[in-house]
Amino acid sequence: MNLILASKSAPRRKALDILGLSYRVVPSDVDEKEIRDSDPVELVRKLSKAKAKQVGDGNVDSVVIGADLVVYFNGKVYEKPRDLDEAFRMLRSFSGNWVSIIGGFAICNSKIRRIRSVVDEYRVRFRELSDEEIMDYINRYSVLNFAGAFEGEGLFRFAERAEGKYPFISQITFPMDRLIMILRKEGVRV
Repeated sequence: MNLILASKSAPRRKALDILGLSYRVVPSDVDEKEIRDSDPVELVRKLSKAKAKQVGDGNVDSVVIGADLVVYFNGKVYEKPRDLDEAFRMLRSFSGNWVSIIGGFAICNSKIRRIRSVVDEYRVRFRELSDEEIMDYINRYSVLNFAGAFEGEGLFRFAERAEGKYPFISQITFPMDRLIMILRKEGVRV
């Protein structure tokens, strides 16, 4: 069985590299804006499954990993910002507040057409942020590439407290323990 990551995301590649896995990268071209759900957990699940299934449909005898992540705050889902002004507004609104990071993955075994998925929530309390430090951050980092305009390392800079099922360490965006367990169930040596 071939292992395929349906994403060109550097953090997701880093997770598989940490596990010492041999894999190919075949990014999905799922139109994420076409898949909607008011529940952020279900949105992440639907997006992850769509990505894994789409790449799995085109790659026989493969185990495909699709993934997604959103930020949820005040009843609203935050995906990647459209521009730096929106990134600034996002980070400003998170200042001093609890923010949920909802991340998950789906694994599609294309040989038997089975999909398994996992979604977890990790909560972070942002400390009070000044406009100057937000501007410094958005000017120095690729904030347009990350849901909520921040990546894992940004949390080290902004987080006051954190809680949840798995650590959002550095840029690892998978719950690694469950990723390993499901890959093993699908016949991947981990």
